Amino acid sequence: MGDVTLAGDFPPVGEEAWLAKVDAVLKGAPFSRLESRTADGITVAPLYVRASSPGSADEAGFPGSAPFTRGAHAAPRPHGLWDVRAPVDHDDPAEANRRALEDLGRGVTSLQVRWTGDPTDLARRLEGVYLDLAPVVLDAGPRTPEAAAALEALWAERGVAPSEALGGFAADPCRDLARHGGDGRSPEELLAGLGALAARTAATFPRVRAVAVDVTPVAEAGGSEAQELATMLSTGAAYLRAMAAAGLDADAACGQVELTLSADADVFTTIAKLRAARRLWAALAAACGASGAAVAPQLHVRTARRMLTGRDPWVNLLRVTAAAFAAGVAGADSVTTSAYDDLGGDPGDLGRRMARNTQLLLQEESNLGRVLDPAGGSGYVESLTDELSAVAWALFQELESVGGMPTVLLDGSLAARVTGVRDARLREVATRRRPLTGVSEFPDLDETGAVTVTVPAGAGMPLLVPVRWSEEFEALRDAADAHRARAGAEPVVFLANLGPVAVHTARATFAKNLFEAGGIRTVTSERGGTSGFATAEEVVADATAAGARAVCLCSSDDVYAERAADTAAALKAAGIGRVYLAGNPGERRAAEESAGVDEFVHLGVDVLDVLRRAQDHLEVSR
Repeated sequence: MGDVTLAGDFPPVGEEAWLAKVDAVLKGAPFSRLESRTADGITVAPLYVRASSPGSADEAGFPGSAPFTRGAHAAPRPHGLWDVRAPVDHDDPAEANRRALEDLGRGVTSLQVRWTGDPTDLARRLEGVYLDLAPVVLDAGPRTPEAAAALEALWAERGVAPSEALGGFAADPCRDLARHGGDGRSPEELLAGLGALAARTAATFPRVRAVAVDVTPVAEAGGSEAQELATMLSTGAAYLRAMAAAGLDADAACGQVELTLSADADVFTTIAKLRAARRLWAALAAACGASGAAVAPQLHVRTARRMLTGRDPWVNLLRVTAAAFAAGVAGADSVTTSAYDDLGGDPGDLGRRMARNTQLLLQEESNLGRVLDPAGGSGYVESLTDELSAVAWALFQELESVGGMPTVLLDGSLAARVTGVRDARLREVATRRRPLTGVSEFPDLDETGAVTVTVPAGAGMPLLVPVRWSEEFEALRDAADAHRARAGAEPVVFLANLGPVAVHTARATFAKNLFEAGGIRTVTSERGGTSGFATAEEVVADATAAGARAVCLCSSDDVYAERAADTAAALKAAGIGRVYLAGNPGERRAAEESAGVDEFVHLGVDVLDVLRRAQDHLEVSR
C-alpha cells in the first residue's frame, strides 16, 4: 500500500479564507464575539493554526526531558496504567478496612488513609493490606508527624523493611493552614518540622515521599488555574528552603515532594494546567539547584469537589469522567476520582465502584495511558499551556515579593485574590453563562436519589473557604422542597403561552428551565399547552382557575408587540400579583412595564436574583 495523503483531494484553505467566511456570518459584528476568556483573563480564540501557534517549531520538547511539559518520563506508563488511588476515610475502622480490601481487589493500586489519632485504628484500617505492595499515603493534616511515626511503627510490626516501604506522609502545613487555620504554631516551627521529617525520610525510606504540595484548597475555594499553579510554586519554594535548612541537597529535596492539583470537567484547561505544572515545577527546581530527572515532579490529581452537585448527582459521573480523562491525557502519575454521591459524606458501594471503574475503563478500555502527551502539538493546548505558565509565574513572583507562603495565607491576601475569581465565576453561574446540568439547566423536580450535602468535618476556621458552584441553586431547591412538605403544595408559575406551539415553545421551555431551577414548578392549562392562548381573556380564565399567583408570558417578539401589554394589564386587573415576560423587551420595556409586567427573564439575567424574588412573592421560606 502506497503513501496516503490525508485530505489530498481537497484544495488547501488558508486562514484568510476562513476569516472571510466568518466575517460573512458575523455580518459586521466584532470578531471578539467568537472569543472567550478563562478565569485568568487568557483569551481563547476560535481557531489556532500551525503558523501562529506555540510549539509549532519544536512541539514543546520531548517527554521525559526538560522542561517536562510533555511528561515526566520518556517511556509510556507500564501497560498504560497510572496509579489509581482511593481514600480510606470511613469513621468505622472495620468498614474502612473492608472498603480498602475491596478497592485493592478490584483495581485500586494505592490508598490514602485518614488519620484519626489512634495508632491501633491505623492498624485496623490496614489489616490484611500488603504494605510492601500497596503504597499508603497519609491524610493526617496538622498531625502528620504523629501519623508518620505510627505508620513507621506499623511497617516495622508487619516486617516491612525500610527499603521496601511504599507511600508518603504528605506533610503539608500550608494546605493545613488553608483548610483548618492556625493551631498556635508559628510558620517557622511548621516548616522546620517539615524539613526534619523530610530529612529523616530521605535517609531511612528511599521509596517514601514525606512532603505534599497540595493546592486543591485553592481550587476548592474557587481560585483560578494560574492561582493554583502560583500557589504550588510558592508553597514548593518554602518547602524546598525548609528541606535545604534541614540538610537535604536540592535533588534529594525534590525527591521528597509529591504535587497534588485538581481536575475538573473543563477538559482542555485542566490538560493545559497539568502540563504547565510540570514545566513550572521543573523551572523552580532547577532554580533551586536540582538537576536531571530530579526536577521532574511526581503529580497526583484529584477530581474537584467544587463541580459536584447534590441535585441530579448522576451527572457527576460525566463530570468526574471528563476530569479523569483530562488527568490521564495530561500524564498524571496518580489519580483520585470522586464518587458521584461523594457530597453525602459517605459514598455508597455503587458510588465507590463507579469512581474506581471510571479510571479502569479509561486505562484498559480506552488505552488512554499508552500514548505520551496526546494533546501535545495542539495549537490550542500549547497556547493555553504557555499562557497559563506565564501568568502563573508572574503571580508566583508577586506572592514571593510580599513574603511568600505561608505569609500570604495568614495575612488574607491570597484569600482576597481567590475570592475575586470565585465571585466572578459565581456570577457566571448565577447568569447561567456557566450552566450546571441538572441544577441550573434541565432540572428535574421529580427526581429521586438527590444527595443530602454534608460539610466535611475539620477543626478550626479555614483560611480558604471551599465553595461549590451549585450550592446557591440547591439552597433554593431545598427551600422549595421544605415549603412543599410544610404547606402540602408546591410553588408554581403559570405559563401564559401566547399563539401557536411553534411560536411559544422556545420561550416556554426557557421559562420552565429558569423557574424550575429554583424549585418553582411551571404549569399551564390544556389549551395553553396545545394551541396556545388566543386572547387575554383565555389567559385570565385559566390562570385564575389554576389559582396562580405568578404568570409568565411566553411567545415571540412579534406576538408580544401585539398582545403582551393587553394580556399583562388583564392579569393585573384579575389580581395576579406578579407577571413575568420571557424575553428581552428592548424598546417595548416601558410600555409593557406600564401595562403590568413586573420582570423580564431572558439570557444574561441574574437567575438567582430572579428566583429569590419569585420565592419571596410565593412565600417560600428560605
